[in-house]
Amino acid sequence: MQSIRRRDFLKSVSLLSFMVLPGAGRIQARPFFLEEPQDYTGRICYNENPLGPSPMALQALRDEAALAHRYPDWQNTNLESVIADHLGLDTEQVCVGAGATEMIQKVADAFIGPGDEVILAQPSYSQIATEAIANGGAAVYIPVDENHIIDLTAILAAITDNTKLISLVNPNNPLGKIIHKDDLASFMGQIPEGIAVCVDEAYFEYVDNENFESAISYINEGYSVIVVRTFSKVFGLAGARIGYTLASAEITDQIEGVQLYATVSRPSHAAAISALNDSEHVNATLNLNAASKTMLYTGFTNLGLDYIPSETSFIMVDCGVNAEQVVETLADQGFNVRTGWDMPQHIRVSTGLLIEMEGFLTTLGMALDTTGEITSTQPISPGITSLYPNPFNENCHIRIVTRITEKVSLVIYDAQGRRVRTLVNQRLNPGVHNFSWDGKNTLNKTVSSGVYMLNMIQGGFASTRSIKLLK
Repeated sequence: MQSIRRRDFLKSVSLLSFMVLPGAGRIQARPFFLEEPQDYTGRICYNENPLGPSPMALQALRDEAALAHRYPDWQNTNLESVIADHLGLDTEQVCVGAGATEMIQKVADAFIGPGDEVILAQPSYSQIATEAIANGGAAVYIPVDENHIIDLTAILAAITDNTKLISLVNPNNPLGKIIHKDDLASFMGQIPEGIAVCVDEAYFEYVDNENFESAISYINEGYSVIVVRTFSKVFGLAGARIGYTLASAEITDQIEGVQLYATVSRPSHAAAISALNDSEHVNATLNLNAASKTMLYTGFTNLGLDYIPSETSFIMVDCGVNAEQVVETLADQGFNVRTGWDMPQHIRVSTGLLIEMEGFLTTLGMALDTTGEITSTQPISPGITSLYPNPFNENCHIRIVTRITEKVSLVIYDAQGRRVRTLVNQRLNPGVHNFSWDGKNTLNKTVSSGVYMLNMIQGGFASTRSIKLLK
């Protein structure tokens, strides 16, 4: 692929910055380099809606704020009823909580206990693995195929007697690919009895592909399927924290059985209900997303970079160099993007306002100029690399490897999934790190003999190993 000189790149980007969005008008924002911007301009790392909430949702937030001293609908039935009507389901098939984050946790709590397994793709959104491990279960990672698509055949082959849950993210995050509807239908027909399939559809509104189909249709067909959705993305309510699951009444009862009451505020309820009725704002968001992706695709091509075409509001692009250096340079100039997922040369870029995309592409070109020659050097594989001695009596020495500077959690759990002790909960630099566990809990009391689980989490990466304590 031929690339233009990066110093000349600004000209090609500027031409695209004047695109007008049908139904949305000209989108403006303060330049990223201004001090104290009104919003997080340049924060293109979390797949947030750059247009924010709809005007109807904002008005609902203001109106309901006057009743913030009153408790909300304890069990979210007001919003659940509206969602059910919107999707043609029964209210008993909807469970609302504080963002998709809470709902994923509750799915794991409902289905995963000690010794159980969840199967998920790699790379993919991996919160479900973290929750499973916290419950004393295990996570089985299945690599995506050569086309960056979740490998359903390999997932089926990985099913064991311990498998209780399969997690599919469709479209997938961070790769932005969908599962073909025919492949999903064949897959669902082969799932053994006693296994639930959780389909995370956080980005389904962005998909414009005739080969995509929501998993909602499987609910009333009797399948053990749970669909997870959110108001954080296309509806622009990430800060309001509203998510929900869709499933049979029986499965919904199981999820509600492990849920806390009143986790969603009155203003959030009102904002979500209003957002569902504002199709104009949704259309404006989708138009901006399409224009932003076109701008990024053109920019990446002009820079000579390979990228993975996306069905979502983010794109993975191969920088051709160590992505961590690129990320740091971009951050210094006010643009925050993500990297990781065992893809050391890729960054994930969220779509944003067109002026943000213009500035980002220009800065990316400059960052690549200063990063150095393209390299295929692979970093050391991250994870828990050594436990010695194991079994142990007095001290178990633990060695882990981290690949980037990021917060790392290293936690000991017992066989029932209860947290025993947190060994690490801080940002660590790339490299090898040594720790030890003396067989004591948080209160410095020696725990009983048995098998314990050591769980390491770094960003989207999770690793677990068993430790045996003998006293």
